[in-house]
Amino acid sequence: MTAVDVVIVGAGIAGIKAATELNAKGLKTLVLEARDRIGGRLYTYHPKGSKFGYDIGACWFHATVHNPIFQNAVQKKNIDYVFDENSASVITPEGPLPTNVGPIVEEIKLYAKSRPGPDVNLKTACAEYFAKLGNVLSEEQKTWATALIRLLEVPNGMRWDMFSAKLATPPYGGRDAFVSSGYEKVIENELEGYPKESILTSTVVKEIQKKGDTYTVTTEDGKSFTSSFVIITVPQSVLKLTVEDPDAKGAIKFDPPLPASITDNFAKTHFCALGKVIYEYDSAFWPETEKFVILPGPDSSVATKTSFETQEYDKKLDAQEADQLKAFDFPVVVSNLNIVKGAPALMFLVPAPASHLLEEDVEKYGPKLIEPLIAKLSNKDVSELPKPKLVFSTNWGTDPFSRGSVSGNAVGDVLVNDGLIEGVGNLRFAGEAYCYEGHCNAHGAYISGKREADYILQQLGK
Repeated sequence: MTAVDVVIVGAGIAGIKAATELNAKGLKTLVLEARDRIGGRLYTYHPKGSKFGYDIGACWFHATVHNPIFQNAVQKKNIDYVFDENSASVITPEGPLPTNVGPIVEEIKLYAKSRPGPDVNLKTACAEYFAKLGNVLSEEQKTWATALIRLLEVPNGMRWDMFSAKLATPPYGGRDAFVSSGYEKVIENELEGYPKESILTSTVVKEIQKKGDTYTVTTEDGKSFTSSFVIITVPQSVLKLTVEDPDAKGAIKFDPPLPASITDNFAKTHFCALGKVIYEYDSAFWPETEKFVILPGPDSSVATKTSFETQEYDKKLDAQEADQLKAFDFPVVVSNLNIVKGAPALMFLVPAPASHLLEEDVEKYGPKLIEPLIAKLSNKDVSELPKPKLVFSTNWGTDPFSRGSVSGNAVGDVLVNDGLIEGVGNLRFAGEAYCYEGHCNAHGAYISGKREADYILQQLGK
């Protein structure tokens, strides 16, 4: 049985930041990572047959004005980034988007965030807004606002009748910078000087038991480690398994169990299924635009009703529904990787339920759901498209150690489970879900990792 000062569960950016901060102050740390690699949802994937690495987890420095990871990159001068906001093309299935729709959508967002009464889904909030102010809007504005507001399905990773209106707008702002050289360099920078032997990969934590002032962390293969402090940095979707499915892969048993101050809010926190699809070609044949925003067609029903039933959060499509789903039924944000990183490729950010299908079988569903979009943005017929050199999709939803891509918000959810910020004595929690500043972002996870390291150092008087 190995004894250390602090055991850290998870080698994502939160765990790495906590470990390096504590190590720098002389504490003996041990990081246990379930996967066979470090980085968590910061993952620069190098596919066979390509000379490029692709970030299939985080790939932007969001909210750069308050982002310490970005500030570190600026100081280090060894990470390439691009503020990819100089050009964007909005594409719809029915001609150009009218220029007077944007302000209406901004007002709908404000209404959805501040409306009184119980929370509703975003589609219902939009219908309420039309009922309230539709008489001062043109038919064109009402028609196209239903298409543009659905762009919020991308950061929420879900269809607009599934997620919270109150929490629909991401809780951060500021400029975003695309990480051209890959987040793997961010991880490398953070781990500079940290002992490699203090990170054990392919090590799945099964149980955490507290006796007196000592924690014993037991792994799936029967190894045990003891410490005075434990920091848990597994995704919220995995942490919840301790209550929702304790026999599932990756589930951690806590002895004593986690308190009600934490577990009571598990039902009010969710994970979303935002996916990414990469199409790499021999050369670029699309316009030199940094981003393409692809909108679905307008929904005329929103102007005729005042409410819509909230659909089951993250519900997967049955066979018939999957067969009926087609391109332009959902919004997509497309990053032109040829401009931002010199790779002749397009990266598609796709919300559920389409992301489920693409993760399941991108070779089957890509031609139907993605290739018509490529044809549209490149002003070609689908039959004219060249054969892609490489096509792949993320698999965060099916990965047992993530079970989704990032925190999401069902109707009635809390943004953050405050019990996890408070912690349970010397059992601490860090990650993108366990913070307000930078919530859902890599830098939020980073900040929370430092927060927990600072807590431990304060307890030890260091």
